[in-house]
Amino acid sequence: MACAACDSPGGSGKGQGTFDATTSPSDATTSPSDGAVSDATTGPTGPTGPTGPTGPGDTTSSDTSGPSPVVDPGCVDGQYDEVPPDGSQSISDLVSSYSATDYQQFVDAVLARRYPLGQQLVASGVELGQARFGNCIEQFTSNRGSASSILEQLSTVVHECGHITDLSSAGFSTSFYQVNADLDFECSSAAARAGKTFERSRLNGDAYASLNPDDFYRDVYLDGDPDDGAFDSGDQGYDSVLEEATQYVNSLATDWTLRDQRGSFGAVSARDGILTFLWYIERYIHMARLEFPSTYALITTNACWRQLTLTIWGRAWQYLELTKNVSSLGIDDDFIESLVLDPDLLDELDRLREAQGCH
Repeated sequence: MACAACDSPGGSGKGQGTFDATTSPSDATTSPSDGAVSDATTGPTGPTGPTGPTGPGDTTSSDTSGPSPVVDPGCVDGQYDEVPPDGSQSISDLVSSYSATDYQQFVDAVLARRYPLGQQLVASGVELGQARFGNCIEQFTSNRGSASSILEQLSTVVHECGHITDLSSAGFSTSFYQVNADLDFECSSAAARAGKTFERSRLNGDAYASLNPDDFYRDVYLDGDPDDGAFDSGDQGYDSVLEEATQYVNSLATDWTLRDQRGSFGAVSARDGILTFLWYIERYIHMARLEFPSTYALITTNACWRQLTLTIWGRAWQYLELTKNVSSLGIDDDFIESLVLDPDLLDELDRLREAQGCH
C-alpha cells in the first residue's frame, strides 16, 4: 500500500502549501491571467511504441499504432507525444549488489536506467523539498530490506517526489506542473482556498458518483465536507485534480518500465489511478459548466489551464494505450475506463477543444 499525497501547490505560494501525509491508494495490490506556458501546444515529439522486457502480467504486446479514439489528432491532446521509458536496460547488477544502507543510490541508479524522467523528479524532489518536507525517498519508502521491496515502492516514490517538485517550484500565486523533462506549465492560481475554483469533494454530489460505489480513491481525494470550515484533502480545487493526474501518469510509467521485476506479486492499480483521475477531470469540468460558471470560465478561457488539461489528457492516454494489454497494471481498470468513456463526459473535452480553437 502506497502512502501520502501532496496537496497541490496552486495558490499557496512557495513555503506555504500543505503536505498531506495520509495513506493513498496509489498502486494498491490485490493478494495572473494566463500564466506562463512552456511549449504548451504540442509538447516534445519523438518515436513512440512499447519497448522493454515482458513482465509476468503481459498477455500480449501493447499496440500503440494509432491514437486513442478519445484524443483528437488535430488538437493539443492528440498532438502530445512523449518517448516512453525504454525499460530494456538490465538492472540485475544493481539488484544483486543491493545494500539497504545505500537504498537511495539504488533508487537513483534504477531510475536512471529505466525511467530518466522519474530520476529527474526524484532528484528534484529531494533537492527542492529537503528543508520543508524532508527527503522524499526516505519519507515514502518503509521496507528497505531488499531490492525487490524498494522496486515495489518506486512508483510511489516517483509520484510523491513529483508532487514535491511541483509544489516547491510554484510561485506565490501560481501552480507548477513538470509534465516531462522538456515541458512544464506554470499557471495562475486555481486554488479553491483562494476562491478560484470549487472543492473537488463536491464531486460526491454529482450524478456520476454512484456509478462506482467501490471507488477507493474517493476516501483519500474527495473526503470531507466542503462547507464545514475544516480543511480536508477534498477541499482542494481544480489545480489539485490536475496535479494528481500528472503524478498518476508518472506512477503508471514507473510501473510499466519495471513490470518485469514484479515476480509473483499481485496486480497493482496503476491504470486504475490515472483512469479515476481522468474521470474526475471530466466530472469536474461538467459540474463547473452546469453549476460554477466562474470556475468553468477559468478552465476554458485561461490558455494555461485549458492547454494543461488537454496535455495531461493526451499524455495519460498515451500511457494507457501503451499498457492496455498488461493485466498486472490494473485491477478494475476496464470498468473505470467504461466510466471515462461516457459520451456526455467526453463531450466536455470536445467543448474544451472548441475553446482551444481546434474545431
